[in-house]
Amino acid sequence: MKTVLSITEARRRLPRIIKSLKDSPDAVYQITVHNEVVAEIRSPAIIKPGEAASKLIELRKKMQRKRKGYKISVSENIKKHLYVAEGED
Repeated sequence: MKTVLSITEARRRLPRIIKSLKDSPDAVYQITVHNEVVAEIRSPAIIKPGEAASKLIELRKKMQRKRKGYKISVSENIKKHLYVAEGED
């Protein structure tokens, strides 16, 4: 559920917005300045313990299959694999 608010209204209602995110974590609040959306307030993504490590291991296995015999630094491309933008899965 998306709710569009002006920045003035968002400032006034911020404590209520934060409380409502606890109750409904799927809610999204879009903040506008001069009728243009400039920010969103939403609950953070929930990451399960060990999820980052398992993704690193999967990435390492994929990279080893592609280039046999070459040493590849996993950390060079890790951000694009671990921090996927919402909706890109």
